[in-house]
This record gives sequence, structure tokens and C-alpha cells, in this order.
Amino acid sequence: MRSRLIFSIDEDTKRIIVRYIGDISGNEIVTELTKHLESVGNVWLYDMTFDMRRFEGFVPFEELARLAKHWATLAQGRDMGRKVAIVSNDPLVLARANAYSIEFPTRSFRIFEDMADADLWLAGELSETAAKLVS
Repeated sequence: MRSRLIFSIDEDTKRIIVRYIGDISGNEIVTELTKHLESVGNVWLYDMTFDMRRFEGFVPFEELARLAKHWATLAQGRDMGRKVAIVSNDPLVLARANAYSIEFPTRSFRIFEDMADADLWLAGELSETAAKLVS
């Protein structure tokens, strides 16, 4: 299996989906993600899904902070209230749940076990009490 990031955009629902496949370095993730986000017009208007179920790597806090700094410059607070769904069973991702909200304070983060619940939550069709949240 070739390690890579796969990006897709759903213009109808204003969602960006990023799939992590294999063992990718934190530096590569941040570099590729930054490049992709810069290419999307008005990217701050999009909710995001990070599908990390097939991710075998690790993103150091320093890389997360670098991404957050770049995002803050790009979005300039215009993403207030947008949502980010992370789909993962990795205990490390769950352990970092608070760090995501701290680094990206304008967004709402939730971690899910499956894509279906993540999609429903992003669409506003699933309450947090009904969701199979990891966090």
C-alpha cells in the first residue's frame, strides 16, 4: 500500500474530506494539507472530515501547532463555528482531543468511530448524545 493523503471536496455540502493512508510523516501531512487548503477558495467556509482509520503514522505536536498557525493566518477567524469530524480508532488521536480545540479555537471538533456518524453530525442530523462519539 502506497502511503498518501487523498483530498476531496463536496461543493454541495461545503465539505473537505482528507483521507490518511499508511505511514505518512507529520511534516509531509502539514505540507500537503497546507498546500491543498490554500488552493480552495474561501476554505474557511467548509466543514472538514479527517478519515484517519488507515493512518499508521504520527503527527508531533510541533507539526499540529505549525498547521494551526498557518490556518489562523489563512482563515483569520472567518471559520467560527465550522465543524471538524475526525474518524479514528487510534487511542492517541482520542488522547489529543483537547489539543485540537485549543490549537483551532474557532472550530468544533468531534472524534467518531465511523464515517456515517461523522457525516450525520456535520450535516446537523445527529445530536451529540445520539452519536457514537469517541470523544
